[in-house]
Amino acid sequence: MREIQPLTTLTDNDTRTWVKQRVINVIRSYHNAADVIAEPIQNAVDEVLSAPDIAPIGDVRIVFDTDENRISVRDNGRGMSSADVERYLAPDVGNKRAAFLKGLVRGHKGVGLTFLAYGFNLFEIESRTESEHYIVRLEGGRKWVEDEGDMEPPVGRLEEIELGGGRLQGTGTIVTIALGPQSKPRSLRHAFPSAAFAVTAIRNQTAAGIIEPPRIPKERDLNVTLEYRSHSETQTINVAPTYRHPHNDLQEGYQTLDIGAWLRKNRNSEPSPKERRAYHACYWRMNRNELLELIGNRTSEQLSTREEIEEFVDKHDVHVYTLFAYSAKYREHLGESWSIPGNRQLHYPAIRIGTDGMISSWSREMSLTHRGFNVDRTWLLYTFRGIEPDLGRKDFPPEVHDFLDLTEEIVSNEIARQSRPFMRPTAPRTTTPEGYIPPQIKAYKRRENPLSPAYLPNFGEICLRTEPASEQDVIALYSELTGLGVFRHFKPVFYSGFDFYDSYFEYSPESVDRTVRRLYPGEDDLDVRAMEGVAEFKYRGDSVIEDVVRSVKRWTDMTFLVCWDIGKDRKYGGDEITFTEPGSASDRLYHGVTHLARLQTGGEHTVFVISLKDLMRRLGNEDEV
Repeated sequence: MREIQPLTTLTDNDTRTWVKQRVINVIRSYHNAADVIAEPIQNAVDEVLSAPDIAPIGDVRIVFDTDENRISVRDNGRGMSSADVERYLAPDVGNKRAAFLKGLVRGHKGVGLTFLAYGFNLFEIESRTESEHYIVRLEGGRKWVEDEGDMEPPVGRLEEIELGGGRLQGTGTIVTIALGPQSKPRSLRHAFPSAAFAVTAIRNQTAAGIIEPPRIPKERDLNVTLEYRSHSETQTINVAPTYRHPHNDLQEGYQTLDIGAWLRKNRNSEPSPKERRAYHACYWRMNRNELLELIGNRTSEQLSTREEIEEFVDKHDVHVYTLFAYSAKYREHLGESWSIPGNRQLHYPAIRIGTDGMISSWSREMSLTHRGFNVDRTWLLYTFRGIEPDLGRKDFPPEVHDFLDLTEEIVSNEIARQSRPFMRPTAPRTTTPEGYIPPQIKAYKRRENPLSPAYLPNFGEICLRTEPASEQDVIALYSELTGLGVFRHFKPVFYSGFDFYDSYFEYSPESVDRTVRRLYPGEDDLDVRAMEGVAEFKYRGDSVIEDVVRSVKRWTDMTFLVCWDIGKDRKYGGDEITFTEPGSASDRLYHGVTHLARLQTGGEHTVFVISLKDLMRRLGNEDEV
């Protein structure tokens, strides 16, 4: 047995601090709970699809052991030499760049193994080549990352495996990681609570769910198997190695139409009587010519001529998949069909991006001029060739966003226009929802808790008559206070009831009201990157921890939290949220902030809280004002 130390391939003692910070940056670039499976699966898929002279079928076997809180991914590729493993565990070291430029692989930045080795406290890799067979075990990687002192980097231990030993009977690699309190996610059973949902996550969040078109070059077909172990029982499932589009695998009785194929076959025709009002959804895979015809003479900021647009579409072999549903209820049916827990949004309508056959974790709500209900009934998936995402596949170059801005509305409008004759009518509501309270009775009960104070000196009377009792009330009250001038320095860019987050603020310190500036002083001179951010609304501030633990929200995405009452310091799902009052303007940072919120697993990231209840009571105090 011998020791290996991956970081010595890059550093000496003088640069250890820099290297640790680089590793920390790599770990923090991965925010999604699915990253824990996306990275090892991507490496395995890249290997078995592109490697020459291996088995005729590329085999990837994924094991979710929820009892042991471990994940392992096995492939039947060529294996990795022990010298390469020691190098590739360090950040920014890899050998896939040339293959990426040829479209043969998805990953190439040299950070995936770094994330797996140092993002978790147990990392193990067994690999077998034609000339060697070994296993490397590295423990305490995440503990070292989180340590703020002078803790030594963990030492990996490499052990050669004798003939007939180990789990690999032929060439290939097995990567195993163990989740725990410091990792993200912490619990495999919570992140992937059923085998059916694990299948959906594999197909829709990893390279095992291949997206075509455009076609990707591959040496062989891919076979994917999932072993899901829970409560001492194992389910073995053959996973289709294709991306699951929102028209796939629906419950019996749901009808969808490939309207793109229908239009090509029936140009300038009307639907037959049997086709009218017959479908729950219509989808369209737009090819190059259909997309360019739809764009017409439109241009954008970066793609400013028709020639530039055509060059971009041809260079990256751009295709767009879009689906339009008969009702917003389609999303609920999709979630049931795919066994998605109610607190997950994997199946929600949104814009997503795939590059070189692999989906990214990036998504956003559509920006439609005439929103109506279309934003909750439309799915868009853009696929490109040769587009290079950032670390963790979380974002893309400006020209990609420019192309999305140019086309998202016209594509959405066209699929809606062409689909409407085929759409089933939305079923009318025939029953009273459980828990329904008639508006008159609800108003009577709410008046028992009138808003106090209802008048703010220097600002005026507040029209909302009752104390907030829901998140919608908090948004309404905040909007009214903004209109009165209390929050005129926080300028909302949008509000959304469908997006992952409720709003986005621009901060304008020169607009702060003098009373707010005196009572809740912040800083005027902030870094430009701190002058805007995501805003989330809650009735109780402490309830946001539930969304974070369930992976509905990401703590590090949020800058502002607006609530009626902060609630209290709270433990939930193995995590803890705490609130403190700022001790100084530099702590508060933003004028008008009442509290600072921190999450136990959120590192140094602070969310700036505005408790409307506390702020209004202070503003309503004549002595203070």
